[in-house]
Amino acid sequence: MSAVSMIVHVDKADLAKTLCDNIVESSIACLSETGSSFTLALSGGSIPKLLSNQNMNAAFRRKGKEPSFEGWHVFLADERIVPLDSPDSNYNALCTHSFLTPPSPIVAPKSYPIIDSATNTPSEVAAAYSAAISPVVPSRFDCVVLGMGEDGHTCSLFPGHPLVTSPSGKDVDFIEDSPKPPPNRITLTFEVLNAARNVIFAAAGGGKSDVLSKAFSKVPTAATPSPPPAPNAPQTISCTVIEPTPFPCAMIKPKEEDTTVLWLVDVPAAEKLL
Repeated sequence: MSAVSMIVHVDKADLAKTLCDNIVESSIACLSETGSSFTLALSGGSIPKLLSNQNMNAAFRRKGKEPSFEGWHVFLADERIVPLDSPDSNYNALCTHSFLTPPSPIVAPKSYPIIDSATNTPSEVAAAYSAAISPVVPSRFDCVVLGMGEDGHTCSLFPGHPLVTSPSGKDVDFIEDSPKPPPNRITLTFEVLNAARNVIFAAAGGGKSDVLSKAFSKVPTAATPSPPPAPNAPQTISCTVIEPTPFPCAMIKPKEEDTTVLWLVDVPAAEKLL
């Protein structure tokens, strides 16, 4: 059985706080070890707004640090193959809503958009992105932040799709028949996601509760006396993946002993598990 830790928050604002704290903690640990770089892959969807400049700056200060993204290398966990200024572009969403464009004088992270989608095929876009990742991430990502769709997809890995059922073994692959528009996309694969040092899922809203209850089973805990939790404090529950699972979001399973998979959810998303 694959066990996961799930932290349930009273609302999306508290979820964002925990998410940003975890990313900043991961960066501090990695930069203290390497002294040079922290590699991060981010999904689109609701993730960019959770990672606003305000939220990330506050997370740094809670750790006693001034905000700085020096040494950060930020890649896309998946991307729609559209112009970078398109409303459908994950990179555009991250530049618009997240810390990718911090206010001066904060040092910005190094970010990696896809190559021109108008003059390259999806296969060429995927190959170019793989080539961009390789020299910066020689072994594995330090941290990957993922979302989850109401169908259980993550990145651009959709239930029942050949990328899921017959993986190619590539680190970046492409899709030309996405069940959700736009059809052409690139995505990190399970090969990369399962090797990451830290994987953090963020899922909020009642629309996620059905899939979460079908993908995971809550592990009963022994009834031991404990002080009541603080009002509105996050609640941590342990879950196991219900196997076999058709949901790509539940297929992220660590390859290494030091890999962690953490789920951050709000009460509406976790309703059927509580």
